[in-house]
Amino acid sequence: MTRYYFVRHGTTDWNKTGIYFGLRDCPLNVEGILESKKLGGLLSGIDFDEIYVSPMKRCTDTARLITGRKDLKTSEALLEMDFGLWEGMHYTECMEKFPEEFGKWSSDYRNYAPPGGEKYWDFYDRVRGFYDEVLTEEKKNVLIITHKGVLQLLTSLLLTGGDSLFWNFSFQHGAYSVLLKDAGHTTIEKMNIREG
Repeated sequence: MTRYYFVRHGTTDWNKTGIYFGLRDCPLNVEGILESKKLGGLLSGIDFDEIYVSPMKRCTDTARLITGRKDLKTSEALLEMDFGLWEGMHYTECMEKFPEEFGKWSSDYRNYAPPGGEKYWDFYDRVRGFYDEVLTEEKKNVLIITHKGVLQLLTSLLLTGGDSLFWNFSFQHGAYSVLLKDAGHTTIEKMNIREG
């Protein structure tokens, strides 16, 4: 039986403005730092067997503020999708500068990538690789701190074995979610918890 604690990194300035960024590393803002410290208090009583973190600074800083531990396992498989030329741009700017590409991507994101960015199926394959390597082993408590898209896909994989529920979950900053896997079956115990 394993409990997976999923945490989306703390808030950054870019999260508030609707800008696409996956591989650009924007630091936590004051709100994100306070969120992470509060989560540290909420999760302080849990002994984590392993902690996996995206290598982005916004994730590693979140992890250190929550746990105070240095034995974090960073994995590039937990990186957010690379938005290529759209990195750092607001979606309205993408629509203006890349109308054809944005239209194709919006209508069929699985088969069209942002210009110079990552194809969805490449993103899927690397996150699926992490799932197959890490989320199939039985542990007691595992903490994973990463990005919204990665958490959405991992949750869908745990529940269905595929990505059919990718758009059915929204992970919030400053909150944690818990999925329990027992005898090969996964249930959601908690979603977006902010209070003790």
